[in-house]
Amino acid sequence: MVLRDWKINQLDIHNALLNGFCDEKVYMKQPLGFIDSAILFHVCQLHKSLYGLKHAPQEWYTCLSDFLLSIGFHTFKADTSLFILSVGADIFYLLVYIDDILLTGSNPMMLHCLIQLLSL
Repeated sequence: MVLRDWKINQLDIHNALLNGFCDEKVYMKQPLGFIDSAILFHVCQLHKSLYGLKHAPQEWYTCLSDFLLSIGFHTFKADTSLFILSVGADIFYLLVYIDDILLTGSNPMMLHCLIQLLSL
């Protein structure tokens, strides 16, 4: 936040849409180059999301949201893509847009720790 001279960190989560788990059954044709000629008409059941699937962003958001809530963040009621963490007198804001994250807060040391935690 500019008025408070807080550093704003922009994080790009690489392969974010590949990190969501499928809660529902999703099937696909055998991909080209991996077709088993002995079982041509078999399909693959996905356990994780793929780029291009309509539900992949939601699966990723659910995975990220569950993690953030587990470490103490709560969602802002007016915008569920904004997460807030209060630790004593310190406050942190994390904004999610698909696979991009903006993170800022009042304590630079703890902000660094949060970034490290998110990188795991």
